[in-house]
Amino acid sequence: MSLELCPVVLFSGKGGVGKTTLAGATAVHLARSGRRVLAVSTDPAHSLADVFDQPLGADARAVAPNLEALEIDATAFFGAAAAGASDPEPSTAARGLARVLALASQGPGVDELAAIQILMQALETTDHDVVVVDTAPTGHTLRLLMLPELLEGWMGTLLDLQHQFGRAGRLLRRWLPRGATAPSTRDALERGLHGGRERLAHLRDHLADPQQAAVMLVTIPEALSVLETLRTLHTMQQLRVGVGGMIVNQLQPSSPSCEHCQRRHEIHARELQRLRDAVGTLPLHLVPSLETEVRGLEALGALAAQLWGEGSFPRLQRRGVRC
Repeated sequence: MSLELCPVVLFSGKGGVGKTTLAGATAVHLARSGRRVLAVSTDPAHSLADVFDQPLGADARAVAPNLEALEIDATAFFGAAAAGASDPEPSTAARGLARVLALASQGPGVDELAAIQILMQALETTDHDVVVVDTAPTGHTLRLLMLPELLEGWMGTLLDLQHQFGRAGRLLRRWLPRGATAPSTRDALERGLHGGRERLAHLRDHLADPQQAAVMLVTIPEALSVLETLRTLHTMQQLRVGVGGMIVNQLQPSSPSCEHCQRRHEIHARELQRLRDAVGTLPLHLVPSLETEVRGLEALGALAAQLWGEGSFPRLQRRGVRC
């Protein structure tokens, strides 16, 4: 299946900076502007449902007109894959594959692996114009962005072994049932590796195209968060991932009548200036500290109007059409 390109917007930041709320607000904003939006949470904490104030699951469900959302459940994802790979014939390799997938659901990095699969599936359909991804805290996001290239290289190594020695299947054979060494099994392995490598290459290129994908870095105007955000920006530039802008959340407004508030305002102003000096022409979007919790579609819509206004959202391109 060919990869149908559609814009992807990933929200990344240190834990507690409000990226889930801002991702939800952006999804509502885009949906209300007429785009078909899929909001995806790759964060195991599953806060997107709380932000929308609606139950979510592993399957996309409508939360508003033009807006669907899901929360990735790695255990459920690999469990379903294992069930789909099972075969009533004990002589086939599929039963061994089911065992591998079942084991994979217990290992480290499964959330990122499941997210990569879900993201590829979303991009291979034309059901949505924009995919908004609420990522886990920064370290998880960087692993997610690095995985396509790492997995592509891993598959390339297996293919090289297969071509040179014809024995790459032995790397997985102890997990497969007896009788799974037939040429058809090796051929299927090679076809699967070629197909997987091609899909990952498409995803890698998609994420590296600033007209098709962008990361919105979310931070708060405090020293530790600012330092981590600037390190993340540098890493993403090295990974050739397009950064569409930075959102500075929870800014304390000037309050001369409140000594504590005014001190916080001065600290925030200093950190904001540090960001401006460091990021150059990268767009900065400012969100003041709010008195009430943002939860539910109406509150998210109000926040989105304050954040993006009219036409200020990063312009991405879908199949040659500006959106």
